Amino acid sequence: MKQKKDIEFPECWEEVKPLEWLHILKTRDKLMHRSGLTLRDVKRDWCAYVLKSRGYRLQGVDDMLMVDRLADTLDWMWMIGEDTGLDGVTVTEAQLTYDCTVNLLPKWRYLQGPASHGADLTFGEFRQAAAVINKYNAEHDPADLRALCAILYRKPVKEKGCVLREPFRPQYMGRYMGLVRDMPEWIQWGIYAWFAYFCEYLFTGVFIIDGLELCFSSVFDRKKTDADAQPGSIQSLGMNSVLYSVAESGIFGNVDATDDTLLVRVMMKLLDDKQRADELMRNLKK
Repeated sequence: MKQKKDIEFPECWEEVKPLEWLHILKTRDKLMHRSGLTLRDVKRDWCAYVLKSRGYRLQGVDDMLMVDRLADTLDWMWMIGEDTGLDGVTVTEAQLTYDCTVNLLPKWRYLQGPASHGADLTFGEFRQAAAVINKYNAEHDPADLRALCAILYRKPVKEKGCVLREPFRPQYMGRYMGLVRDMPEWIQWGIYAWFAYFCEYLFTGVFIIDGLELCFSSVFDRKKTDADAQPGSIQSLGMNSVLYSVAESGIFGNVDATDDTLLVRVMMKLLDDKQRADELMRNLKK
């Protein structure tokens, strides 16, 4: 982190605080919908907000120049990209680039969101959320974006002294949707940004589990998206077939028990199966 008079300034998403993330989402929404507002304005506004929220009092020209210099350091947060609208016209626009598995919105009102790095995601809720985000990417229906938030943000319950999200049950989607009906769209987009990157990281990144570094990319290699797949879609293992094949093995119990199993445990099972199959193929070729 950069420091100025004992004030730390973020240099990556992991160093951003939840209220600072909310401020980014608010200003992004203004940038998208308010004419006359520039990306430079948004960057300077956020830098000033961070400094003030961390205890620094902005006074005079020197401090304004410092805000300008800090705004120049936010290339890790924003990029200029191109987007093609429904009318086929390509426009250049500022894009927020969220690439962190830390969940910077752990709660919304009384609803609790997923733990950072997807640590508490179950296989069942991930299956449902992945299906919904794919549908949203393809059709851009606001109802699908709200459904994603409804799946991931649920009421907290106490279990063995810990506060956890209530178990996900697809049959209660109507109730879940009602709980997020007043969630602002700019917050919904923040939840989308986190989950979209988590999916990408699940397919390509390295997880540290019980002191071991594990990468699940080989599990997804055999299920790569086709060249003509819908742009922006999340890769899929064929989650329903995975559910039934894993449940058939009985390692986690029946179908319902498998859905309630932590996602990372199911992924470790799939990775182990893949490695065993690869070893068997290597032995057959000898």
